[in-house]
Parts: sequence; structure tokens; C-alpha cells
Amino acid sequence: NEKGVISTKTKLDYESQNSYILNISLSDGNATDYATVFIKVTDVNDNNPVFAAINTTITILENVPAGTSITSVSATDVDEGFNGIVVYTLKGGEGKMDINTSGSILLEKELDREKQNIYNLMVIASDQGQPVLSAVLNLTVIVEDVNDNPPVFSSSRYEVDVPEDEVLGRALLTVFATDSDAGANALVKYRIVSQQPPTSSLVFLVNLTTGQLSLSQQLDYETIKQFEVEVEASDGGEPSLTATTRVVVHVLDVNDNPPEFNQASYDVFVFENLQKGSPIYTFSVTDKDEVGTKLNLILINENHNGTVLVNGYVDRETKEKYELLVVASDNGVPQRQVKESNSYIFICSFLLFTYSITCAFSESCFSPVAHQNFTYISIQVLDVNDNPPRFTKAQYSASVRVATAEEGVSVISVSATDLDIGNNSVISYSLSSQSDDFHINNRTGDIILSSNLDHITADTVVTLVVIATDHGIPPLTSNGKVTVNVNDVNDNPPVFLAPNPTKLSAPENTANLDLGVFSATDLDIGVNALITYSLQDDLAGMFYVNNSTGKLMTKGSLDREMMDSYELKIIATDSGRPSQYASLVVSITVEDENDNPPVFPQKLYSATVKENEPPHVILSAAATDEDIGYNAIIHYTITGEPSLFHVGELSGNITVLQHLDYESHSQYTFILKAFNPGEPHMQDTANITDMDLLLLVTVEDVNEEGPVFDKPSY
Repeated sequence: NEKGVISTKTKLDYESQNSYILNISLSDGNATDYATVFIKVTDVNDNNPVFAAINTTITILENVPAGTSITSVSATDVDEGFNGIVVYTLKGGEGKMDINTSGSILLEKELDREKQNIYNLMVIASDQGQPVLSAVLNLTVIVEDVNDNPPVFSSSRYEVDVPEDEVLGRALLTVFATDSDAGANALVKYRIVSQQPPTSSLVFLVNLTTGQLSLSQQLDYETIKQFEVEVEASDGGEPSLTATTRVVVHVLDVNDNPPEFNQASYDVFVFENLQKGSPIYTFSVTDKDEVGTKLNLILINENHNGTVLVNGYVDRETKEKYELLVVASDNGVPQRQVKESNSYIFICSFLLFTYSITCAFSESCFSPVAHQNFTYISIQVLDVNDNPPRFTKAQYSASVRVATAEEGVSVISVSATDLDIGNNSVISYSLSSQSDDFHINNRTGDIILSSNLDHITADTVVTLVVIATDHGIPPLTSNGKVTVNVNDVNDNPPVFLAPNPTKLSAPENTANLDLGVFSATDLDIGVNALITYSLQDDLAGMFYVNNSTGKLMTKGSLDREMMDSYELKIIATDSGRPSQYASLVVSITVEDENDNPPVFPQKLYSATVKENEPPHVILSAAATDEDIGYNAIIHYTITGEPSLFHVGELSGNITVLQHLDYESHSQYTFILKAFNPGEPHMQDTANITDMDLLLLVTVEDVNEEGPVFDKPSY
């Protein structure tokens, strides 16, 4: 200005122009002077640092070593001096990253994606002016996975209990492993690397992706009780990382083996009359399973060591052989894990030898879980002499006729049996007291005459006591009683009692007619007077006589028309030796009953009569009747045309009563009946007709009419 003060017209900007040269002049109006003014613009901190363009998302592998530069940033400040000096600071690095003065972001510590997989960084660029100005750059650091973590199982050791009958393919348990890595590095697959004890092929399978363990072969507790399976889990990284775990499989016993006898069958011999509770035989039975049982013998005393005991009275004479079915059942139910050894269930039932089988099993023997095995034991009961001889009859009786008695002849044979066998059943016979008339064969039991009994003159009864003795040790005996009737001679025949009617009449058609009792007597006594009645001829079973009472009867109905009289001979015979008899002849006349109807010789009759003939007999139809007397009288009657025809009531002659007219009626049919008046009423009927039209009377035309026109004129 006029005062020489230089001032700015606009705001100066150091960054646009930092110096000016002014040429000025000074004049007083007359003289002028010139001068040059140099103006230097002083910088003021009026600009913030500015970052250069950069990718703000950074990807880095987690295994990059410390000291590695992750990225570099650059910021500038157009100010001068301290105002343009840029200093970098870093936030968000979590101590893992830092930035140097040149803007390089360096990895201070190793990264671990599994702990932190992303970092949000803030880079601050600050100048040194007063006041300080700054700029901020936000960066995202993504940590990429490296396969640096192996799979980890949820347990280092798994245990599982598996019954030996487990179904193939069913899941037993699931092993599970995780991998902290990501993507393919975390994809876990499973396989079995070993199995102890080893087998020709693996018993177990593991699902490649799920880790489910299952059976590929059937387990057998009795062969292997425990397996250790090593399962490997591997990830999908390159290279793959692995881990292993142990699976201990405890095989549980299942009742899948039956008890086993040491023999297929047993033969045992015992004497009868053993005391109850006496041991007979002890079985040896094993079972591969560990499930124990308890011994129970049906019909044999309960016993816990497999010994068969006598439970009742053993009697060889009642049963000499027992076939026992011995069933050994293990204790598979109800608890599979109960372990008792060295005892089994025996269920025995008597089987009737060669006749039938009787079994008595408890329900537990047929359990679907319990297992069984069986054997047969044959118990042969040996004989003991515990039965005395027994006579086959309580009392024996015999008769001897003096007239026929001879020394040495057998009178009767006694017999005794002994239920024992062998020498215990061999029997000898003897008389308890000496007899002059009789002795006994000690082997056969025949009682034999020692004399001819001629000293006996009247009927006599002799009583003998026979002793039967077996050959057992000690011998057993029993007594039998024998009664011998000594009889005199049979010298009187039977005699029919008087008066016995010998002529009888009997109605026909009546069954089981009582014709009377024809009895006889005999003067002898005893057997000689015992009379039996019979018929010499019963006429094909038409008659019979009661053999003890002499009552005569018919078996069926008599038919007079078949036979009108009979002659029977009734015989009465005594029981003497030799026997004697008497006979009685009886004549029987059969009385007629009206049991037959009249019968025509033919059933169809025919006659021809010319018209206009006078009344006359045109036919004679005679019937017959097999009955006799009043029952055979026949009467006749007709029905149908009673006004034109007539039949003789007793003759059967059929008469036409008036002239017949062919033009009015050319044929007639009527019924002729024959009956008798007896009781019950009997009749027969005949249809009288010609052979073709079944007509009784055919009227024959006679030429008695001339031709007649049907009109008097045409």
C-alpha cells in the first residue's frame, strides 16, 4: 500500500506455492527506485496423511513363521518438515502382528486358526505437526487352515458288552472323533487297524463315515470271551493325520449250548426192594455255557449232583424194567448273566417198557431260551424172592366115581404161580398130611389115586391141603385146599313127571310162545341127579328148551301156511358117567289166523260184449286164499258201473245186466274186489280192462243202423 506494507490478497497454500518474488518500485513523483522482495511461505500442518490404495482383505496360512511380512501400507502427507513426517501405529493385532516405520505389517507370533481365524486390523498414519493429524486404514486378515490337528476320539478306550448271539450288522456302539481343522482337513474316516485276538477274518466292521461298530461274524463266548479292536480315525488333509482308540468288546455268555452227557445211554442193574432214597446211578453232565441250573428229578428224589435215587417202592413183579428219559436243562432263564456251575436240571419220567411212553416235563424244560439234552437210562430190576407161590384158584374141587376109579389115575391138577423169576419161581408141591387114597406129583401138581377106592361104599367128601413151596432162599410157601367128592354109580335114568301133555296147539304169528315146562326127576343124588334138557331136533332153530328148567318155547313166529304141525323130542340127560337119559315126544298143531288176503291169479282182465246182447255172464274171476276155514271164505264186489254189471258175491261171476249200446258207450272200466270176512279184514283188487286200453268191457259194434244224411235236403 502507500505506506509500503505488503499484504496477501488470498489465503496462501504452502503445498501449492511455497515462495513468491515481488518487484516493487518507490517513487516520489520525480524519482523512482526499484527493489525485489523475496517471500517464503512457511508450512502449516493443515493436511492429513493419505493412504495409498491397497487390498484391505489379506489371506494368510496359519503356519506362516513369525517375522514374515503380511502386507505393507503407505501413507503420505503433503506438508513439509515435521508436518509431513508420517508415523504408523497398529491396533487389533492381538499381539500377533505389528507395523514398522516403513508401513510393513509383520507377524510377531505364530498364528493358530483353531483359536482365531480372523483379525480386524486398524492402521493409523499420524503426522508430527501441531496439532497432529492422522488417517485410519482398516484391514481384515483371514487365517487359512493348515492340516495341523489330528482327529481326537471322544474316549481313548471304549468298552461294550455284547451277547454272543447278537445279530450281524446291528450297531454295537459308535466311536466318535473330531478334528479342529476345517474343510477336508476336518473330514474324519474310520477303519479297524487291528484285532486281538486275531482271527482269519475280522469279526467286526466299522462304518467308514459314522464310526458305528457292528459284527461281521457270529460271536462265540465259549471260543473267545473278549476282543480288543484298534480303530483308527484319519482326516482328509495332505498329508493325512490319524489317531487311534481301543474298543474292548466283552462277549456275554448266552445259553446256546445244551448240557452234554458223557454217554448216549446207560444200562443199570438194581435189586428190587431197595430202600427209598437209595442211590442208583450218578450222571456226569457238562455245559459249555456258564449259565448254571439246579437238579430236579421228576418221579426221582430231587438231588443236586445228578444222582438218581429210589423215590418209592421198586418191585420187579410190578415192573422189571424202567426206561427213563433223562433231560438235562440248563438255567438259561430268566437271567442270562447268572453264573452257577456244576449243576443241571434233570427231568425224568418212567417210560412203560415196550408198551407206551409217559413223559412229565416241567414248563421250564421247554423254555425258548433254555437248552436241553437228553439220554436214556435203562434200569433193569433184579429179582429178590419176595413173593410166595399163589394157587390159581382159591379152592379146587373134583369128583371121582367109585365104579371107574383106578390106581394111578389123575383126579385133578393144582397149579400155583410165583411172580418171582428163576429159582425163586420154581415150585414144588406136597400134601400137608399123609393120605392112603391120594398122593401128589411134586413137580406137576397132579393129585393121583393111590388105590381104586373100592373100600368106599357111599358118597364121601375128602379134603386135601396142598403145600406149594418155591426154591428161593429162604423158601416161601402157601397152602391150597382141594375137595374130592367120591361118588357112587349112576344107576337111575331121569323120568319125566306125569302128567306132561304131549299134544299141544299154538297160534301162528306169535314169537316166543311159552309151550310149557317139561320136567324130569332122577332118583340118584349129586351130579348123577343133575338133569340137562335138550331137543333132539330144534327144527332149524324154531324151538328151544331151557337146559336147566325144561321150559319149551318158540324162538320165532310159526306160520301155518308154511308148516301146520311139528313133532319134537325132548331129551332129559343126567350128569352121571356114563350119563343116562329119557325122552318125551310132543306134537304141536299150528292154529290158523287170517293173515293171508285173497289173491287173483292175474291182475288184469278183459272181455268183449256185442251190443244189444241179452244179460249173461261175461267173465268169471276166481280168487284164492291160503288160509283155511272161515278165514278162506271169499266175497266179491265191484265198483265203477254197478248199474250195468253185477258180480256174484261168492262165485265171482261178472254178469251184464242190460243191453249195451256201442254208439253210446264203447268201453267200460271198473274194479273187482275180493275179500274175506275174517279178522283182520283182507282183500285184493283187480283192474279189468282190455290189453291195450286197460278196459274191462269192450262193446262190439253190430250193424243195426242204416246210413243217415245229415240234412233232409240239399
